[in-house]
Amino acid sequence: MLSVLHLYALVSISPVEIGEKPGFSGVVNGSFDTKRGNTDSQNYAAGVKLSYDNNQSYLMWGEFNFTYGEASGVKNANKTFTHLRYIHIIDDNLDWEAFIQSQSNEFTKVDERFLTGGGLRIHLNKERYGNLYFGLGGFYEYISYTTAVDENENNMRSNLYVAYKKEFTKDSKFSYVGYYQPKLGNINDYIISNAVELTILIYKQLYINFTISYNNDSIPAKDVKREDFSQKTAFIYKF
Repeated sequence: MLSVLHLYALVSISPVEIGEKPGFSGVVNGSFDTKRGNTDSQNYAAGVKLSYDNNQSYLMWGEFNFTYGEASGVKNANKTFTHLRYIHIIDDNLDWEAFIQSQSNEFTKVDERFLTGGGLRIHLNKERYGNLYFGLGGFYEYISYTTAVDENENNMRSNLYVAYKKEFTKDSKFSYVGYYQPKLGNINDYIISNAVELTILIYKQLYINFTISYNNDSIPAKDVKREDFSQKTAFIYKF
C-alpha cells in the first residue's frame, strides 16, 4: 500500500494589523494524499495568500484555495474559495474595510456563492492578553445551486464577527475568528462559522498549523446537513 501523509490546504485565519508586516508578503501551502491497496483514495489541496501593507494607512490582501478528493473512484470533495479585502485606518482603534468573496462547494450543492460588502473594525490591543477585534457591517449575497430544486438566492445579510490573536512567543501564535451572519428581515436564516488555530514555527519560514472549524447554515440546500466540522493540519511557508 502506498500512503502519503494527509495534509490540508489552509491560509491562516489570524487577523492582520496595518504596520505589522510592511510591504509585500505571502503564505503558500499545498498537500496531496494518495492511498492504494486496502484503501483507494486521493486528495489534493493548495492555497496562497498575498498581502500589501503600506505601513501607514491601509492594507490589502487576497487569498485563493481549493480542495479536491476521491475515495474508491468516487469524488468526495470539490470546493474553491477566493477572498479580496481592503482595510483602512480611521483612528488608532478603528478601521473601515471592504471585501469581495467567491466560493463553490459541490457537496453543499453550491455552484457559486458571491459576496460583496464592508463595515467597521474595532481593535483593542492589550500586549499582555493579546489583540481583540470586533467587526460590524453587512454584505450582499448571491447563491446559485447545482440542483434545480433549490432556487437562486439574492440576500442582504448583517456581518458581525469577533477575532482574537495571541503570540505566546515569537515562534508560536493562537488565533480565533467567529462570524454571525443573519439575513435581513429573517433572523431564522443565518450562517455561523468559527475557527481556532495554533501556528508553530518549525524552521526559518516553515510553520506547522493546526485548525479546528465549525460552521452552521440554518437553511442549507435540500438534503444538505446544517453543520460542518473539520480538523486540519498543514505545513505553511511564509515570505
